[in-house]
Amino acid sequence: MSELQTSDGSVVGGVTHDISHFAVCHILIADSNAESRQRREGQLRDAGFRVSVARTGFEAIVKASYHVPDLILIDDSLADIEASETGRLLTTCPMTAHIPVIRLAAGRRVPQRVFSAMRRAG
Repeated sequence: MSELQTSDGSVVGGVTHDISHFAVCHILIADSNAESRQRREGQLRDAGFRVSVARTGFEAIVKASYHVPDLILIDDSLADIEASETGRLLTTCPMTAHIPVIRLAAGRRVPQRVFSAMRRAG
């Protein structure tokens, strides 16, 4: 028997089950290069992750503070704030200090180890 939990929390058709193991990891990509950003976004979405994108270091800091992703990927090509400074600001801000930050070489694909680590964490 299938069930449906409505927006008010009531259950239709059975007993409520813990569905927390179905949570999808959320990854924020900070990349100023549109082609690289789109390729990485597609690569992560195809692997089943929820993805947000930022085009600048400033945008990455704002989105990370607001959306609080599970992981932040920063491309070395960021122009407004260098990738190293963006990462430093993210790791020292109380709202985002707990989020792992990985710097990626400009234009490179997301490394396979990122997928493996996120699947283990999720």
